[in-house]
Amino acid sequence: MIMFGKTNLIRYSLFATIFTISVCLTNTIYAQPNVQSDPIIVTHSPKKATYLALVPGLGQIYNKKYWKLPIVYAGFTATTYFAIWNRGEYLKYNEAYVCVLTDPENCDNELALRYDSDQLKTIRDYYRRNMELSFILTGVWYIIQILDASVDAHLYYWEVNDNLSVKVEPVIQQTIMPLPQIVPGNDINHNGLKITFSF
Repeated sequence: MIMFGKTNLIRYSLFATIFTISVCLTNTIYAQPNVQSDPIIVTHSPKKATYLALVPGLGQIYNKKYWKLPIVYAGFTATTYFAIWNRGEYLKYNEAYVCVLTDPENCDNELALRYDSDQLKTIRDYYRRNMELSFILTGVWYIIQILDASVDAHLYYWEVNDNLSVKVEPVIQQTIMPLPQIVPGNDINHNGLKITFSF
């Protein structure tokens, strides 16, 4: 059995404490990233933008394109309004059409008294087509706003420089002096468009 004296026990405790603190400090120092050599890159996730866009408008908010929110909701408002309105008209004319077919003598429906069965069927089918088209447009608009959020997220770090420009100008070169015999494949006049890109 090893016996520690009072002085040795104090030294051992002091050494163990200093060693533990130094190890903890060293690990803490190595765990911290070097800002100059290891910059922290904040990524804008297209996948997250796409998932958020499943709720209309959240993808645009995530991409910080707040000006698109009125456009997104105006599209949904318009298509949903026409879908609901056409559905209501379809149900009214369908009810009148069924009334005329099932009990024409006792049918007191206002639309059935105004139109015959062929007219009711034509008008009913017209509103049914408009209703279906409106629901399809609502679904298409839903997909478009998801695609918009996804594309915006992919182009989030796309830098547009103020010096970027495209210049298009016509080029017309006329021959003033008569030339000797034209050799096939030898272009004399270079007429066309000149496109210049500046970066």
